[in-house]
Amino acid sequence: MLVSVVVVNWNGARFLKNCLDSILIQSHADLDILIIDNASEDKSVQIIREGYPQLRLIENAENRGYCQGCNQGIDSSFGNYVLILNPDTILTPDFIKNLVSAIELDPRIGMVTGKLLRFDQTTLDTTGQFLRWNLTPLERGYGEKDTGQFDTPGYCFSTCGAAAFYRRTMLEDIKIKGEYFDSSFFTYYEDLDLGWRAQLFGWKCYYTPRALAFHYRGGGLSSQLPVAPCSSSRVADKNPRTKNLFPHFSFFNKPSSLQRHIIKNRYLTLLKNLGFKDFLLIFPSLFLFDPFIWIYVSLIRPRLLRILPELLPLLPETLEKRRIIQSRRVVSASYIRSFLRFH
Repeated sequence: MLVSVVVVNWNGARFLKNCLDSILIQSHADLDILIIDNASEDKSVQIIREGYPQLRLIENAENRGYCQGCNQGIDSSFGNYVLILNPDTILTPDFIKNLVSAIELDPRIGMVTGKLLRFDQTTLDTTGQFLRWNLTPLERGYGEKDTGQFDTPGYCFSTCGAAAFYRRTMLEDIKIKGEYFDSSFFTYYEDLDLGWRAQLFGWKCYYTPRALAFHYRGGGLSSQLPVAPCSSSRVADKNPRTKNLFPHFSFFNKPSSLQRHIIKNRYLTLLKNLGFKDFLLIFPSLFLFDPFIWIYVSLIRPRLLRILPELLPLLPETLEKRRIIQSRRVVSASYIRSFLRFH
C-alpha cells in the first residue's frame, strides 16, 4: 500500500537530516516522499538537493503557511495514505508500518496518531489529541514522563499535526472548497480543525502506541528562539541534563505574531465546527475562559486587538463553510462532548 510522506519545511535545516534519514529506513518500503519548502532562508534546500536528490522537492517562492503547504503536498502526492510530517520529528523504523496496520483495522478510521516522545525519549509529547474543557486542543500526556500509562491503543479525537496519518478517501470526503486544511488559518489549530470536521462527518481517529516517533516540539520556532541545537548524529541524547534544551511552549511565551494565529484560528475553528447543541452544553466553560484571554490581550499584548478587524473579512466564507459542515454532520453533541477532558 503506497504511503505518501509530506514534509512541510520552513527553516528546519538543523532537523532535516535526522528526519529524512528516519523516513528512508522505514520498514514499510512503498513510500512516496515529498518535501514542500516554504521559502526557507537557512540551508534547508541545499541539504535536500545535495544529500537527498532522489526525493521530490517543491520550492515555494514565499512562505505560503503550513496549511497551504500541506494542501500542496497532498495534491501533489499519490499514496492511498498520507503522512503529514514536521521536519523536527524522527521516526522509529516501524513507525509507518504500524500506522498502516492501525488504519486498516476499520474502514471508518480516517486518522491515526502514534506515540510521540520528546527528543529525550522519556517525556511524552502526545498520545492523541482531545478537547479541553475550554475547547482548546489537548495533547494527551503532554509533558508527562512516559511510564507506559498510555500503552493501550484506542480512539481519540484527532491527531497532532507533527506526525498526522490520514486515509486519502477521508481527506477527499472532508475537503471543502477545494481545501483539506483551511488556508485562512496559515498555521496552528489546523490539525484540530480538520480532525473535528472529520469526526462530524463520521470518521474516526485511532491511537496506536506501537507507532513511536520523537518530536522536538517548537522546532518551527527554532529560528526565533535561543535554543541549543539538537544532536545531528543520533536520535536523541539520553543525558538528563539535555532536557533543559527542550523548552515547554505555551500560548503565553510564543511571539505575538503566532499568538495572533492561535486566537484567530480558535474562533474560526469554533465557528465552523461547534453546533448549537454543542454550544449550549459547553457555554459555561467558554464564558470562564475567553474573557481571561481578552484581559491578557488588553493588558499585555494590546496589538493583538487587531485580530478583531482581521476576522471580519473572513466571516462570510467561514459561515459558508459552517453551513456545509453542519449540513453533513452525522454525530450528536454528546458524542463530541465525550472527547472533552476536564483535568
